[in-house]
Order: sequence, then structure tokens, then C-alpha cells
Amino acid sequence: MDRGEIILEVERQMLRAARRRPDRGTFLWTPAEASGALAAELLCPLCDPERVEAVCREARRRGAAAVTVLPAFVAQARRLLAGSATALVVSAGYPWGSLTPGARTALCKDCLAAGADELEAALDLAAVKSGRLAGEQEALGELVQLARSAGRALSVRVPLRKLTGAEQVAVLTALRRCGADLAVLDKCADPAEVALARELLGGQMAVAASTGEAEDFALIRSLLEAGALRVGVAAP
Repeated sequence: MDRGEIILEVERQMLRAARRRPDRGTFLWTPAEASGALAAELLCPLCDPERVEAVCREARRRGAAAVTVLPAFVAQARRLLAGSATALVVSAGYPWGSLTPGARTALCKDCLAAGADELEAALDLAAVKSGRLAGEQEALGELVQLARSAGRALSVRVPLRKLTGAEQVAVLTALRRCGADLAVLDKCADPAEVALARELLGGQMAVAASTGEAEDFALIRSLLEAGALRVGVAAP
């Protein structure tokens, strides 16, 4: 066991003792050095204002990279994160991008007006599966221009595991061509997926991973080591 593994095991044992529960990995934003690369994701349909407040305050206290919320909570989250280094990301069309391009654009405009630091557009999975990827690429390109006109970034959430190998190549190529800033791999638990996305994007876009889990530091570390810019975790 090398020095890093010993440190990690000691931290896990300390956390187990403090929380008195079975070890399922370390808690969100623990160890502290991972804080700046984590994004707390509040994308549960049962989310409420009290949970938004608690998570935003914790993210701010820990120095998390970002908090991702649904459009309904952007104004509240903006107030809570104001003046902090934690970015406010607003997800439009989560989870399957089931919006018309016009509706998604209008929603993104509302989110920018309410103070979003970054727009996240969920890939229109139906467009991909029905052979309309070219249209989706064009629509995403318009969102890129909308975000940049406001001095903001656009990320695209990609359900990589819902795509065939050929579709993965086609989608990531389309993202590269439309000029998006970041590809967020949804429900990502495999560093190889991060490595694949980085290879196909050719360094023109950054890659983030969203685990859908609230804990498991070992997974978070493996995704960061594979090249993820940040890792999204489900807020507790």
C-alpha cells in the first residue's frame, strides 16, 4: 500500500467513526482537496427550496466548483451563491432534452436573465435516435452564441450510455463542431468514458462527469485522473 492509499484509508476510517454508518465511500466534498473540482447537482424532481438553500450554503462553505439546479430554482440559488467562487449552472431540458429548440432557447434566455453563470443544455436524445442530429447540432450552436453574447459558457449533458458506439462518435463530433464549451457525461462511472470523450473531442472541449451518486471518493478521484474538469455528484 503506497502513501496515498494509506492516507485515503485513514480518512475513510475517520469518516466511518464520525458518522457511525457502513462505509460506502467518502462524503460529498471530502477530502477537502477535491472540493474545487466537484459540482453539487440538484436535479431531483422532488427538490424543494429548503434543500436548495442547504446545498448552496454547503457548496459555498466548501468552495465547490459549481451547483447545478433546475430552472425553477435559479433565482434562489443566485442569491445564495452571490459573491462566492462557486458557479451557478442551470440545466435546461434535463434529462432527455425533451423540448423544442424554440422552447429550450427561451428557457435559456430566462436562466441567463436570472443570473446563471453557465447554461447546461440536455442533449435531445430523440433527435439523435431519429436521425436528426444535424438539426440538434445547429440548435446547440445557436445556444452557444446566446451564451457567449452574455459572456457565459454552454455545456451539453450527454447520456453516453444511451448511445451506440457510432452514435457516441457522431454526437461528440457534433458537439465539437457546434462550439460548446463542455461535455457533461451523464451517469458516468467509468474513467474510460471520460478518456473516450476527451479523445473524440480532440482537446477542443473540456469534459465533465456526472456520477449521479452522492458519495464514493474513489470514483470521483478516478474520473478526475482520467481528465474530467469537474465531477458532478447528487446533492445529499
